[in-house]
Amino acid sequence: MAQAMIALIILAFGGGISESSPNPGSGTPLKYISSCEIDLDNNGEADVAMLVETVRGRELIVLLKKEKGYDSYLVSSDNPAMYLSCSYGNSVSETVAGEGHDSVRQVFETPGAYLELYQYECCSVAYFWNGSGFTKVVTSD
Repeated sequence: MAQAMIALIILAFGGGISESSPNPGSGTPLKYISSCEIDLDNNGEADVAMLVETVRGRELIVLLKKEKGYDSYLVSSDNPAMYLSCSYGNSVSETVAGEGHDSVRQVFETPGAYLELYQYECCSVAYFWNGSGFTKVVTSD
């Protein structure tokens, strides 16, 4: 009888103890880094770009405004210490510096706006809407 009572107490109180590290989906708050409203797909509606820190790392998420709501896109999740810049411009140019880049600079036309993730005194990557998704362009190493 005493063993059954101890087992019942362990189950009752042991089940409420949680781990100290966050689990995915456990309600852990995300860290807001920055955001902007900018028309990325040139449809006359302001879209929303958000840079947040989640349990998976730093993520750039874009909500493209549509007639009845938003379409969401995970644009980047592989740039851990970068910051967001929202820019207007009709083109972005890739870098020719560093390993793995062609010696000819390629210029990409944008719909009039683009996003850039950058790290001070380091590197930057631009993202623009291409009609069906986001194109990534390394703009500096």
